[in-house]
Parts: sequence; C-alpha cells; structure tokens
Amino acid sequence: MTSPGLNDDRIEAMRGSVMTAVDRDIRRRGRRARRAIGLTAASVLVVGVGGYALSSIDLQGSSSSSEASSSSESSSSLDSEGSDAAGGRADAPTNKRLGGTTNRAVPDADRQVVTTGSVSVTVTRPRQVAARLSTYVEGIGGRVDDRSESGDGEDATATLRVRVPATKVAATIARLEEQGTVEDVSLENQDVTSVSQDLDARIDALEISVDRLESILGASETSKEVIAAESALTKRQEQLESLQSQRRSLAGQVELSTITIDLAQEPRVDSVEPGGFSGGLRDGWNGLVTTVNAVVEVAGRLLPWAAVAVVVAGAVRLVTRRRAHG
Repeated sequence: MTSPGLNDDRIEAMRGSVMTAVDRDIRRRGRRARRAIGLTAASVLVVGVGGYALSSIDLQGSSSSSEASSSSESSSSLDSEGSDAAGGRADAPTNKRLGGTTNRAVPDADRQVVTTGSVSVTVTRPRQVAARLSTYVEGIGGRVDDRSESGDGEDATATLRVRVPATKVAATIARLEEQGTVEDVSLENQDVTSVSQDLDARIDALEISVDRLESILGASETSKEVIAAESALTKRQEQLESLQSQRRSLAGQVELSTITIDLAQEPRVDSVEPGGFSGGLRDGWNGLVTTVNAVVEVAGRLLPWAAVAVVVAGAVRLVTRRRAHG
C-alpha cells in the first residue's frame, strides 16, 4: 500500500486546518478567561460595597447605642437620685445606719417626748395671777403663746397657753399650787423618737441626693441633660426644705411643752359648815348678818310709805286743831 504524496496544496490545507483549530481553542480559552475575570471583578465589587455598607451600619449602630447608653445612664442616674429621696429611702450606708439605730434600744435620756397638758386652778385674783405666771414662764426660758382675761369680781377668769421647757413642767405646776387651789391636772406624753429618727434619715438621704444632682448638673453637656438635672434638683430641694421644717417643728415641741392654764375666781364663803365653837360662831354671825340685811331691806321698803304717813298725819292734826279753835 502506498502513502499519498504530500504536495504543497496538501500541506497548506493541513496547516489551515491546524491553525483553525488553534484559533478556535484560543477564542474558547479567551472567553473563559474573560468570564473568570468578570466574575472575579464582580465578586470584588460586591464584597467591597457590602463591607462598606456593613461598616457604615456598624458605625451608626455603635453611635446610636453609645448615645442611648449615655442617655440611659443619665436618666437612670437622675431617676435613682429621685427615687432614693422621694420615696424616703436612704442610700446603702444610710440604710445600714438606720437599721442599726432602729433595731437597738434607745436610751431613755435620748428619747424624744412631746408633753402637752392642761391645769385648772381657782385663785383669788385671776388677772393678777395671770400676770405673775406670764413673768414666771418667760423667766424660765418659756413663752406665752396666748393669754385672755374676762369678767370681774366673782366672774373673773383668765386663760393662758404657755410653752415651758420640758424639764420645768413639774416646777410650773408647783408654782400654780402656790398661787391657788389646783383643781385638775391633765398631762400627756407622746414618744416621737421613731418619727424624729425617720425624719433625720430622710433628710440625710435627700442631702446626699442633692449633692449628687449638683455634681450631675455641673457635668451636664447638653441642654437636655441640664434641664433634666435642674428639674430633679428643684424637686429634691423642695422636699428637703419641707422635711427640715417638719424636723424643726418637732424639735420645738419636744424642747418646749405646751400647757393650757385655766384660772377661775375662788367663790366667796356665804356660809360655813358647822364645826365646834368656831363653826357655831360663824353660823351665828351669818344669821345676824342675814337678819340685819332683811331688816334693812324691809326698812328701805317701808320708809317711803312712812314718810307719806307722817305727812298725812301732820295734815290731819293741823286741820283738827283749826276746827277746835274755831
């Protein structure tokens, strides 16, 4: 068998066929390369845009979270200051101190007691006694809150409402016994130790709250924070002043006891109960006085009639004499 001969046309045809196949393969590989490059570029673009978006979202979220956290901390701080004082609850150290104070027994010398009372006294001259008592009360460090006087003679009365030091209540009653007859004494003691301790604790808590709110106000940077701090501080200061006023009033009631003194005129003795010679003598004297008073009264009533009778009798006698001479 013989091989076909290779002439120029045959060689050229074979070369064209090979080059065509090579060109086809190159174009196929070029398309694959461009496709891979395009996919790679698209992936890079998508990843870059997504990363930028995510970073932007993260920055915005962290900023909002930071602002929210700052606002929440400021608000919770102000609320905490308000709740501690408005509800009357002390901070942790104060609560601990309160627990120790209320749980242990308070010595009698440290107890807070408010004493009020009234005394009824019969005296010979209520107005003069009222003046002397006013001078006495002021002399022992007390004061007269109210004084009224009325009537005269047997109807004379006087009333005083005095504030005397708690340690001078017994001495004041003894002084009244020297001025007259003490008819009735009524005293009431009210233990306010727990009330005063509660007020002291609440005042301490509010003072701490006010100090903290002043610090918060000084550190505030935005107008919103300043307004919130000022509002909370104003409320705490008003509550503090109210409690301090109550505490001063309670301390004044403990220091000075309130006593109402009623002074009445001592009745005159119209008769004396029988009792031996002196009693009989007084009874005889009272009877004599009564009889004399009755005689005088009758004489006073008859005197006008006696005068008229004398005038009439004189006229009758004069007429009778004239007729006898005529």
